[in-house]
Amino acid sequence: MSTNLEFYSRFDAIDIDYALRALSAERRRRADGWGRQVRTIILIAAFVGISAIVAFASDASMWTFLSFMLLMGAGLLVIRHSQKSYQKTLSRSRMREGVARIVVSPLGMRVSHPGYEVLISWSHMEGVLVTDQGMLLLIDAYDYCPIEKTAFNSDAHMKEVAAQIEAWRSTASADAPLPDA
Repeated sequence: MSTNLEFYSRFDAIDIDYALRALSAERRRRADGWGRQVRTIILIAAFVGISAIVAFASDASMWTFLSFMLLMGAGLLVIRHSQKSYQKTLSRSRMREGVARIVVSPLGMRVSHPGYEVLISWSHMEGVLVTDQGMLLLIDAYDYCPIEKTAFNSDAHMKEVAAQIEAWRSTASADAPLPDA
C-alpha cells in the first residue's frame, strides 16, 4: 500500500444520525466493564438520595417525593435532548458542506476543504471505525471525519485502509513534533 492515500468525500455522505449512533456504540464498547456500571449506580443513588432529602426535609408527603422524582427525570431528559440537538447542529455546520479532500499518511490525516485545511497527527486521533456507510476517522469522542463507502474500491479495500491507519496510529508517538503544514 502506498504511503499517502487520498480520498474525496462529502461530510454529509454518511447520515449524521447514523454516524452519531455509531460513535455512541463505539464509546459504549470502549466503556464496557465494571467502571460504567459503578458510575451508573452512583448516579442513580445520588439522584434518589437528593430527591429523598429534598422531599423529606420539607416534611412533605410521598406524592411530593414522587412528583419531584418525575420533575428531575424530565429535567434529565431535557438535558439529554439538548446535548443531542447541539451535536446535530454542530454536525450540520457550513464547514461540513461540500467535498473534502482527505489525505492519510504515516504523519496523520490532512483534511482540505474550501475555507480550511487541517492536519491531525495520529497520536491525537481516537481511532478508526468501519461502518456500513463508510469509514469514520475518530478525532475525539464526538468529532469525526467521514470517508464515504464509494471512495473505496471495495469493502476489503476499506478494511485494508483502516488496518493501515491503525498500524500508523500504533507507531505514532504522542511526543512527536507535528509536521509543517
